[in-house]
Amino acid sequence: MHNRINLVIFASALHDNTSVVQSRHELFEGIRKFAALDILYPSMLPTNRHRLEGLVDGVDARGCALPNDRHCKTVCFIATGGTEEFFKSYYEVLPRPVLLLSDGLHNSLAASFEIKTFLAQHDIASTLFNAPLDYSPDFFTALENSLFGDADIPDTITPSDPLPKFAKSTVKAFERLRIGLIGGASGWLISSDIDRKAIEETYGTCFLDIPLSELEAAFAAVRSDNPEVEKVCYRMERFLSGDRTREDLKEAARMYLAIKELRTKYGFGALTLKCFGILDTCRTTACLALALLNDEGVVSGCEGDIPALWTMLYVKYALGETAFMANPASSNRKELTLDFAHCTIPLSMVHGYRLPSHFESQSGIGIAGSVPSGRYRIIKISGEKLDNYYETEGDIIMNTNIPQRCRTQIRFRFASEEEFERFFRVSKGNHIILCKAAGQGGPLR
Repeated sequence: MHNRINLVIFASALHDNTSVVQSRHELFEGIRKFAALDILYPSMLPTNRHRLEGLVDGVDARGCALPNDRHCKTVCFIATGGTEEFFKSYYEVLPRPVLLLSDGLHNSLAASFEIKTFLAQHDIASTLFNAPLDYSPDFFTALENSLFGDADIPDTITPSDPLPKFAKSTVKAFERLRIGLIGGASGWLISSDIDRKAIEETYGTCFLDIPLSELEAAFAAVRSDNPEVEKVCYRMERFLSGDRTREDLKEAARMYLAIKELRTKYGFGALTLKCFGILDTCRTTACLALALLNDEGVVSGCEGDIPALWTMLYVKYALGETAFMANPASSNRKELTLDFAHCTIPLSMVHGYRLPSHFESQSGIGIAGSVPSGRYRIIKISGEKLDNYYETEGDIIMNTNIPQRCRTQIRFRFASEEEFERFFRVSKGNHIILCKAAGQGGPLR
């Protein structure tokens, strides 16, 4: 076959390479219909210690070719979430533009957005190709034309809009705010760093660094027979799903009370938590805790993602709404839809829920919420100084139930093809914030 693709597979250590490849059989076979396919792994590439300029004729010391020419392309398949920090070790040696491929499983698309934003921050051109869940023939035709057609592959990054001016009430709310950063940020948030000093000087907000060890100690101090633990179990036990037990729910309730204890100690009004950091030490998850805290008015985010948390706070103070922090999961260009998923959501945003395990770890308690259909906004404030802004409106048209995804899953339809395309162009990282749109004020671009 005349055309060839070197597909470099980036997968989290939580997923073995064999299962990753087997679960994408249909995707790989679709590519093989128009190009010879060589499967590579990052271990076969040089790291950032070997700059691209040091390669001879695009070949590194181990003999692995890295071409992007007319008939041979290097494509990075971001097969799972949790690969972003790993990707940083190799991005310097990749041909330009960097070609990214994602699909609708295992947080592939969300990780790809984080990587694409990181590349844009380093002035590196990149293009993201996202395979729909049904792997339609139209996708493979478009992919072939993009990779091997006559036109140049475009860099699809578009700047975000400037941040809208905050109302006085919103400014005052941020001035009084203390934000707890429990455990710092997750390593895969490679494009989500902020200039904390600049934010504190601009808004008067106070960031509090709280070691994960303090949460672990607070968790250990909460007894399983605590009356508040029993109250949570009494209220929610009937919603347990799959193999989850009352003991699992007790552990999740203990985490909720432990975070509340830290709030009493430090007086923070909002928090974000490096939630994957507690899986081994506490052997539970914070999904339920964050959901309950959000319902109590304590804006709480996952993974130590400050831009996502800041967006959730904007939604509360400027729009008067509760927010769902979610990962983009898959897209369908023909239907103008994008699926979102995460393992936590404020219960006030759902009209029913189940309590299965957390998706990635298969442990603890996650929330599979049923979100009402209707008009919603998706919003993200991003950038080092939190001065970039993205917003659009559309409709949640259904809830999905796909096993290879986080537990709360919704399908969002954009208002137009233009808005669908803009979502993929704008640089904003992996987490997106959704909230109800009807009857609320605030800017809409």
